[in-house]
Amino acid sequence: MLLNRLPRWVIVVAFIGVGACGHLGVFEPAREVECFGRARISLKDAIAAAEMRGGRALDADYRQDEELGCLRDTPGAYDITLLAAGKIGVVSVDARSGQVGPRQEASVMDALLESGRFEGSHAEMARIMPKMSKSISEAIDMAEAEGGKAMVAWIEAKTGKPGYTVKLVQRGRVHVTWVDASAASS
Repeated sequence: MLLNRLPRWVIVVAFIGVGACGHLGVFEPAREVECFGRARISLKDAIAAAEMRGGRALDADYRQDEELGCLRDTPGAYDITLLAAGKIGVVSVDARSGQVGPRQEASVMDALLESGRFEGSHAEMARIMPKMSKSISEAIDMAEAEGGKAMVAWIEAKTGKPGYTVKLVQRGRVHVTWVDASAASS
């Protein structure tokens, strides 16, 4: 068994590292970061392609499903959550070709939109969106101006102000920033 061959301190550090992660959305495995670096399509371009199908992006997230995908020149995809005509749906955009997949309607999320529950949900993002003075693409431009390549972005209010949280990769490291999108910040 592999665990029997590893020094005990490696096993302890591995378990402490997993437990110490406050929010799993902030942590990105090194493999995923490496594959993201090989994506030919940027997050901003993936959002633009998805929005051409109709709707405004609530969030956008890079994912790598295949263990050795980037070694096989399949760098993954972006999942873009869109709000269109009061309905929430998701499209995937291939990170290599930019091809947009079919829209998957999210009926459970639509029900949440009507009920007004679950802070941080897509329903909450949809309620925040009308208060925003910037698009998700503008927020990505602002975040990338400080360095890095945007990997993930989502609508999030901080201290009552609407804005975007953007995860960036710079020299193999992930950092998170928040962009104010309130009307006062324009």
